[in-house]
Amino acid sequence: MIFLDEELFNLRKKYQELGEPILRDKTLEILLNIVRENKPNLVLEIGTSVGLTATAILLENPDAKITTIEIEEEKVKKAREHFDLFKVGDRAKTIIGDAGEIIPILSAKYDLILLDGPKGHYYEYLDNLLAILNRGGILFADDVLFHGYIKGKSPKKHNTIKNSILSYLDAINSNKDLQTQLIEIEDGISITRKIR
Repeated sequence: MIFLDEELFNLRKKYQELGEPILRDKTLEILLNIVRENKPNLVLEIGTSVGLTATAILLENPDAKITTIEIEEEKVKKAREHFDLFKVGDRAKTIIGDAGEIIPILSAKYDLILLDGPKGHYYEYLDNLLAILNRGGILFADDVLFHGYIKGKSPKKHNTIKNSILSYLDAINSNKDLQTQLIEIEDGISITRKIR
């Protein structure tokens, strides 16, 4: 059961009804449990949307700082408004741009990385994300079952995304430096811990 600030809960509901792609409820609950148990200091989020997931992370762990990457300026504007509304703006840094260009030039090391950007690029991002993930850190990826297409048939137009996610899943499962758990709820999540 998620226990969220009432205002944040209502905002999430509003944006879900508007069709904004924010983390689903059970997925957020698992993510916040990870934050609660692991207390990550530095968090990276790929795909800020309107900032409600980052806000939930920062409210859950008052010691955390988050860097988020978002390509759409309008969403960044909304995210920053939400960070200020919940008084977490001093701990949230939002970078506007293409994650594929930004991730390779990040120099910090992160304790938790939330991957919730363009699904067709998960595999492309992976090596660079692992390079900036601390040992013992967690890479949390949303939508890895992609509407059920990963385990079943997919429309031809989604083959590129499906193949990228399959490559991503194969890479995190076969890497001996990682421990991965796949959870088949909502649109599927993978939780990968860097063990060495």
